[in-house]
Amino acid sequence: MPLLGIVTSPERGESKGRRVLAGGTDPLMALPRIHVTSYASTTRLGQGSRLVYVAPRPSAQRREPGGVVSATEDLIGKLESRGWRAAVVPYARRAEAIQEIVSRHERGELDESFYQEYLAPIVTEPAPESPTPRSLILIAVPDRPLEILFTLDGATFPVTVAPGYVQRARPRPADVVREILAPSGFSAARVDGPQKAMATLSGFARYGRNNISYVSGFGSFHALRTLVSDLPCDDEPPHGLEMLPRCETCQACRVACPTGAIAEDRFLLHAERCVTYWNEKSPEVPFPGWIEPAWHNALFGCLTCQRICPENHAFLDPVIEGPSFDERTTRALLAGAKKEDFENDVRSVLEEWRLADLLGYLPRNLGALVTESRDSRTKDQQEKETGK
Repeated sequence: MPLLGIVTSPERGESKGRRVLAGGTDPLMALPRIHVTSYASTTRLGQGSRLVYVAPRPSAQRREPGGVVSATEDLIGKLESRGWRAAVVPYARRAEAIQEIVSRHERGELDESFYQEYLAPIVTEPAPESPTPRSLILIAVPDRPLEILFTLDGATFPVTVAPGYVQRARPRPADVVREILAPSGFSAARVDGPQKAMATLSGFARYGRNNISYVSGFGSFHALRTLVSDLPCDDEPPHGLEMLPRCETCQACRVACPTGAIAEDRFLLHAERCVTYWNEKSPEVPFPGWIEPAWHNALFGCLTCQRICPENHAFLDPVIEGPSFDERTTRALLAGAKKEDFENDVRSVLEEWRLADLLGYLPRNLGALVTESRDSRTKDQQEKETGK
C-alpha cells in the first residue's frame, strides 16, 4: 500500500484527520493532505507524528462533460428523478431534534405513557458508530392511502390504510442512496431519531396543526426516511419547528377530529387521544371504551384530519389499489391466523404487501372496522324499510 500522508498524533491533543503536516524541505513533509478516520495502518515516526497508510478521502466532486458535479448534487438529482424529495443537512439537526423533544417532556407537555412508549426509545438511541457522521440525508417518498378489500357474510367491503404502513415492496431508499454514493466513495446508514422534528428543523418539512409533517409537492402523504452519511455538508443554523402558514387561521382538522386530540389552546397534539396511537398499540391492548365505533376509519393510522386538510386536496387521489381477500381468508385473519397457517398464494400476497408482520393487529383493528361496517349497513337497511 502506498504512503499517502502524515498526520499529528491524537496523543498530542489533535483530533484525527484535522491537522496534517505539510510543506518544508523534508520529503516526508511534502506528502499530500489526507483525511484520516483510522490508524489501523500507521508507523510511528517520533515527535508525535505518524506515517499513515490509508485510502485518500473521497472527493466530494466529480467531473462530468458539462462541468464539475458535487456528490450532493448528484445524489439529490438522482433521487428526485425517481419522484422523491431529498436534502442533505447538517448532522447537528439530529441532536437538536432530540433536545427539542426532551425539553418538551421535561416541561410536562407530553403524556408520560406516550413519551415512554414512542419517544423515549428514539431520543435515547446512541448516535450511529458508522459511517463518520457529517450529514443527514432526508428523503420523502410519495405515498397514498391504500384500499384493501375484505369479504364477510357474502359482502365485500373496502378498508383503508393510512400512508406509511402497508405497501407493495419497492426499492428501499437506503439501498438506492448507497448505490448512488458508492462511486464517490461515500457511505450512508439508517439512523434512528425523531424524523419529523429533524425534517422540520432542517426546513425540509413543516408541521400541520395536526402535528403531521408536510413536504412540498406531497402534502402529508409521504413516507420520511433519514440516513446518516459521511457526505460533506455546510453548516447552517436550524429552522424553527415551523407550522404551515395556512394552519395559522385554518381550524378544519381540529373541528373534524372526533377525539379532541387537536386542541384549540395549544399547537402540540394530545397524542394519547389520537386514534392512531391506539391502533398502533400492541395487539393485546384493547381499544378504550371512550373511542366510538364510528371513529375507526383505517386499518392502521387515521385519515380524518388528513382528508379534510386543504393542503392535501390535490393529493387525495388516486388511492392505491391493494389486495383482495375472500371470505375464508378474511375470517382466518379475524381469528388471528399466522402467516404459516395460510396457503402459499395467500402467504405470497401478505409478503408482497408487507402485511405478514402486521397480522397480529388484524383481529382487533379489522374487527373494529367490521363491527362498524355491519352496524352501518344494518342502520341503512332499517332506514330503507321504514322509508326514512
